[in-house]
Amino acid sequence: MAITLWMAFYLFARGFPSRITLRAVIVLLALSIFFFSAYTNLFHQLTGTAALRAVMLIIGLGTWYSLTDQLAAGRNRQRLFWPGIGIYLLGLVAAFLLVISRNAFIGEQGNLLYVAHMGVGLPYILYGIFQFMACAGILYHLLKGNKIGLTSQGRYFLFASVFPAAGVIYGVLALAISPAMPRLIQDLLIFSGVFFLGLSVIRHQTMVERRTTLRDFPLTSLTVFFIASIYALLGLRLGFPLEIMASIVAFAVITVAIYDLAREYLERLRIRKESLFRKQLRQFESDSPADEALKVHLQDGLDLLCQTLKTTGGLIAIRRGDEFLVITSWRSIPVESRLSASLVSCDDVCQPDADQLPYLAWIAPSFEGQTQVAVVGIGKPKARLEYSAGDLDLLSEVADQVGTIVSLSNLRPNRQDQIRQLVAESHANDSELSSIAGGMIDTIEINPDPQFIKTVEEGLRNLPDYIVLGQSALANRLAIKGASHVERGKQLRQLIVECIQSLRPAEKRPAEPLPRVWYNYAVLYDAYVEEVPNREIMARLYISEGTFNRTRRNAIRGLARLLLEQK
Repeated sequence: MAITLWMAFYLFARGFPSRITLRAVIVLLALSIFFFSAYTNLFHQLTGTAALRAVMLIIGLGTWYSLTDQLAAGRNRQRLFWPGIGIYLLGLVAAFLLVISRNAFIGEQGNLLYVAHMGVGLPYILYGIFQFMACAGILYHLLKGNKIGLTSQGRYFLFASVFPAAGVIYGVLALAISPAMPRLIQDLLIFSGVFFLGLSVIRHQTMVERRTTLRDFPLTSLTVFFIASIYALLGLRLGFPLEIMASIVAFAVITVAIYDLAREYLERLRIRKESLFRKQLRQFESDSPADEALKVHLQDGLDLLCQTLKTTGGLIAIRRGDEFLVITSWRSIPVESRLSASLVSCDDVCQPDADQLPYLAWIAPSFEGQTQVAVVGIGKPKARLEYSAGDLDLLSEVADQVGTIVSLSNLRPNRQDQIRQLVAESHANDSELSSIAGGMIDTIEINPDPQFIKTVEEGLRNLPDYIVLGQSALANRLAIKGASHVERGKQLRQLIVECIQSLRPAEKRPAEPLPRVWYNYAVLYDAYVEEVPNREIMARLYISEGTFNRTRRNAIRGLARLLLEQK
């Protein structure tokens, strides 16, 4: 009961709104009620509880059938539409008859260890037919049509489905034949099937929909098991009756699960806000603002940054001669204030002098070539002692895009028109890809974790080596398939190169020095595809080593997001 209950809440938190996951949640919840009723029946035998457990099995088996129906191909699903409706209606009628027939099960009282017998009547016949038809439909979905059950992903669902099929055969026979057969065997078959179904869905989430990780489930499950065990031991030490131990354990599991559900919701809300934030930043960059609109775009970007990081204030200042002019401010010093270049000049994200700039906790420079053209500063965090490494990476990424916006606004009119023309050509060629990416942006995880970024960087370093690339962790993470590891390496290299090419601002590469908008593409393509030495790339872009390293770091983060979007 505890295991099925926890897996139901875990999958709901990690898998919503996946249709496959929601069906698995219903199966697990139905079985947790089944096991809770079975445990309670050991101490308080009430007439009709066997019918309740049978109804829970109908709900679980019918939902399992619907789950495998979702896995099947479109043509196969259409062919089984009406048979599926028939199975659902049959299960509904069987459940209704079990509920209204108080004597559907005979000999319930005093029967603790054996499968309860049913009278051979209409409820028994419909109940048995439903179970056989549902199990046959489950196996048909997995083994016919596109044979999803024989694929590397679907074979786990097929393995899990073998147990309920065996449990149905055992249970239907045990309901009528004599002598009575042990119920432990049936319950064990049911539990094994549901448990492996949950693991299959968790693996589906990890490999296909990527809303959880392989480490997450075992670690959180061990934690919940430990907490529930403490509750149970305390209950026994305090003298609580054994019959309420299931309620105590269920309370412990539900308490932790509700907390986990709330935490997952808040995390998704944060990711969604960051996704919108980055989407708007990309829009600001592609708009190539004119001088009059520059302040508006930068102010919007600064507002998004400060709200995302929950900071006390922030500003963006642009170089004007030997000083930096504050062009936008968010709860910080007034606009048009001037900052000495010696106070805000730096090569990377750093903390400024607290005596000279007490209203800023961190600053990030923006470069055009080797010249710092702007600086982005943020105040202290509102509700934390300090910012995380991820927050500072986000600050650095924003400063990088601010540099692009400022550099485009500083172009001469004829040069700016040329860039607009090149970008327009690129948008015309990539309009379909942009439309697809825009539609996916709210449904996928676009903020890659640091470990995935390191995996992407390792894949870039091994880009020319198909053998190493095909055996890499990146190939496994992106579920690259192939007849051999060499074939997987070729496919992964093609995917990486395509994603790098999608960063290209226009079809025609302008003469050197390249504009700021080309930096991310040039650093990745020249360094990893063309294998140009870093010194030569820095010379082409006219940037310092510090700016090059920061640009490459931000470009790899962007490539990691693109790989997840493509997946």
